[in-house]
Amino acid sequence: MNMEIPEKYIVAFKAKYGENADMSELEKIYTRSLVTPGEAVGVIAAQSIGEASTQLTLKTKHAAGLSVINTTTGLPRLVEIFDAKKDISTPFMDIYLRQEYAKSRQKASEVANRIIEIKIGDVTSSYTVSLRKKSIEFVIDKELLKEYGFTVKDLTAKLSHMKVSTVVEGEVLSVVDKSADSVKKLIRLRNKIVDINLSGVPGVSRAILNQDKQGNYWIKTIGTNLTEILKIDEVDPVNTISNDIIEVSRVLGIEAARNLIIEEVNGTLENVGLIVDLRHIFLIADAMCLDGSVRGIGRYGLSGEADSVLARASFEVPLKHLIEAGLYHESDPFKYVANNIMSNQVIPVGTGGVELVVKQNGKGNSEEDSGENKEQ
Repeated sequence: MNMEIPEKYIVAFKAKYGENADMSELEKIYTRSLVTPGEAVGVIAAQSIGEASTQLTLKTKHAAGLSVINTTTGLPRLVEIFDAKKDISTPFMDIYLRQEYAKSRQKASEVANRIIEIKIGDVTSSYTVSLRKKSIEFVIDKELLKEYGFTVKDLTAKLSHMKVSTVVEGEVLSVVDKSADSVKKLIRLRNKIVDINLSGVPGVSRAILNQDKQGNYWIKTIGTNLTEILKIDEVDPVNTISNDIIEVSRVLGIEAARNLIIEEVNGTLENVGLIVDLRHIFLIADAMCLDGSVRGIGRYGLSGEADSVLARASFEVPLKHLIEAGLYHESDPFKYVANNIMSNQVIPVGTGGVELVVKQNGKGNSEEDSGENKEQ
């Protein structure tokens, strides 16, 4: 992080060490002075973000995004991030194109149309289940089928790998499963069929073209599949990103996931006019990504993995943690703030985090010893 040193410190430093003083040394001194040794940075970070996220205007469930795409914002989005949820409510990608495609609306539009996922369910208007015939009859929307560039043969070819037989009569596609013995099994088969991919990138249901201030076109999608998108030649892999932190961690690595946590938290707060010092967000992001994987900060993440019984119990479900600690003979190291407060001990923060060791028989440790040394 690049620190902006206040001008008054620069002037004072040069006045003391000269105009040619090493400014990198001043930066080191200033960086060290920002946090006092023993300061409860975790508590301060939690309070700084927690107070802003729960007491102010973060109650909106969804907010309209670019080009009628709805995105989760406010407190619900912060909960998704800090809980490290694998299935987020509104996944999306910002896809940037290489220069030769970003300048042309036609080329960018072709890419956008090509990545939209088309499923069998998108080209069928209705269906009927018949247990007597052990079949599912799909009504094909031939106009949509033609618009997307498919034929009925393409549909039957996609079903060829399944253990079913298909019959096409006019606009009706009948799928027969001779092993079906219940309506529930036919419904499950129907759900499986309508989700079969015909074309496009799996998981991307919509792609909308946008234009930035420089006149370059880029694509915003509903749904995310970063692995497949980065394989497309027209896509700029450096700038393209997803808002799914777990996916980014898997595809681009833990450092990219850490940066995304910082950007998403900071952006979510700024959208409602809240400013939180980035250092607090850095601290939480570092804690979530410390062991190389993204972990939430709830009972199934950082809080639930503390080696202190009382610290875990102070967060949620205390009885469960206390009973398990008794069963497995766990001990508590008393190195956290919460468990020391609960047991009425000095917390390891500030002066409480310093231990002084005094030698009982060392020279100069008492006025008596000091006087004897002077006489000698």
